[in-house]
Amino acid sequence: MKIEFHIKDVVITAKQKALFEKKLLRTKKYCKDEPVTIDVYLKDESSAEKGGVDQTVEISTVVSGEKIFVTETDDRLLRAFARAQKAFERQINKLHKQRIEKSHEGSEGYISKALRALRLKK
Repeated sequence: MKIEFHIKDVVITAKQKALFEKKLLRTKKYCKDEPVTIDVYLKDESSAEKGGVDQTVEISTVVSGEKIFVTETDDRLLRAFARAQKAFERQINKLHKQRIEKSHEGSEGYISKALRALRLKK
């Protein structure tokens, strides 16, 4: 699993970057069978026209042909990242569960057919 950071007008320390990587590497367990690149975009959305101090975190990746994209905006970068990371992990977990259910559907169909052929109930 590879994590790429794209930073625009935001200053983060090496410790913060290491924390971001550590939290995102938790999702590695959901996609062991394929190489995955996670793109993390950290942006400062504040300006005089927008009237605020907004930090945006965007996390995106492609897993099994499915694109996963999460964006969160807050006045604090770490809080925005925490929310985005949780949403990202929920989406990857949901996709992983769907893949497991699909793989089990075929095997249950085979067992049911064999039992039906023997006229037994499951």
